[in-house]
Amino acid sequence: MHAKVFQITKQRVNKENTLDENTLTQGDGSFYDYCSEISDETRTEMIDYLVNELLPKGMFTLVGTDEMVYNGGANEWKAKWVKAIHDKAREVTTEKVLDWIGPTYQLEKELKNPLHTDHHFYLSEDSYQSYAEPSAELMEMVCSLPVGTHLYIGGVIDFHF
Repeated sequence: MHAKVFQITKQRVNKENTLDENTLTQGDGSFYDYCSEISDETRTEMIDYLVNELLPKGMFTLVGTDEMVYNGGANEWKAKWVKAIHDKAREVTTEKVLDWIGPTYQLEKELKNPLHTDHHFYLSEDSYQSYAEPSAELMEMVCSLPVGTHLYIGGVIDFHF
């Protein structure tokens, strides 16, 4: 399967620190089989998808080709996420706690990936990080932002898992 890794940062990324297909650890010891570049057209389409479909509705507005503005909505989003966590936690019982791909696993997925996406997020502005994060890390950053904060999309790459 294929998904994208989005580099999202609070400051515009320098060219030499832009995420590319060689930034992330690949092969053994990582969930990435390989990473690859995408076309400029696909990058534009994926950024539009990120802002208008993947992130919570109305939380961001795209302003330019690689910049988005935070519009607020974190408290409402957190309330929905907490409800989803509680709903999944109620499914964990002594009878089901060890079920393969059962409610424990579903709860774990909810905690790590509240946006329910295969896409990952690279939150480093200096390219020292060798891995991308699932959506919980992105949303933790987003929930700390004041309304009106600009975020920048650096590299967008394809990965196979």
